[in-house]
Amino acid sequence: MAPAVGIEGWFHFAWRATVSVASASLLLSATCCPAAASDQSSKAIRIIVPVAAGSSLDARARIIAQALGHRLGQQPIVENKPGAGGTIGSAYVAKSAPDGSVLLFTNDALVINPHVYRDPGYDALKDFAPITQAYVSSMVLVESRTAKAQTVKDLIALARDQPGTLTYGSSGNGGLPHLAMEVFSRLAGISLVHVPYKGDSQALTDLLAGRISIMVSGIPAALGYIRSGDMRALAVTGAQRVRSLPNVPTVAEAGLPGFDVFAWTGFFAPVSTPAPVIEQLNRDLVASIGSEAVKAHLEATGGQPAPSSPGEFSTFVRKEFERYGKLVKAIGLKLD
Repeated sequence: MAPAVGIEGWFHFAWRATVSVASASLLLSATCCPAAASDQSSKAIRIIVPVAAGSSLDARARIIAQALGHRLGQQPIVENKPGAGGTIGSAYVAKSAPDGSVLLFTNDALVINPHVYRDPGYDALKDFAPITQAYVSSMVLVESRTAKAQTVKDLIALARDQPGTLTYGSSGNGGLPHLAMEVFSRLAGISLVHVPYKGDSQALTDLLAGRISIMVSGIPAALGYIRSGDMRALAVTGAQRVRSLPNVPTVAEAGLPGFDVFAWTGFFAPVSTPAPVIEQLNRDLVASIGSEAVKAHLEATGGQPAPSSPGEFSTFVRKEFERYGKLVKAIGLKLD
């Protein structure tokens, strides 16, 4: 097992992406005032999602787009451009016209990929203009219902008794579920075998069949299996329990104090998009994220709205880029 060099330092960065006072004020003002149509363009906005249709990121993009369409009076087009861990869709937006008509809706993969891939096709800090963070979300640690471990403590004990034999699946090399399990195994002092897949659904299928032992999954993808009893939820990865799984403890509660890993998402435009366009997009998107329909969807699937100003989101993205760089270096992960 590789030593946990750098992991402790990585955890010195606060995991909680809380909504600041300024963000909360922005959300309040946007949701309390009458909606006004955006004047940035008469063209329909295209929201590029760099993962396949049917994923939790895609589903949330569509519910936010629907709310945005009600506000603008013109429905945005959600377009999936999956591949290479999200780099294809992200690179596409980086090279798009900076007029506010093409936006990127993505997650932490945007700042992870440059540390994992030798050439992701974009510069996370130079090629995009951050507009607003959208939400933060826990993930869930799951196993098949026939697995021997009943709790996180059981899992850790089993892994210590059988080092290098338990397998964990993930939605792909370098993705947040993969990194979350690396942090888990290193903090717990255990050795697990990683089996990467091309998305949550394939990994969940093999988990159901008993081909892998455990995995961290997005809550929307695993929720149906958990509720049907086909899978056992051991813990959620964030610092707080989630309303959709109220009886499932956090990893920290379940036996690994200090563990707190969550997903985040946000909207970006190409870097040279004019400031007035970014500001208008921010107002429209913050109001849409604060709509009742979006908040209800997020709450039901383990998410929490976390809108921000462009400046706040830019600072957050830079810090996340630096933090993930330390983690990827500690793990020693690099892909072609």
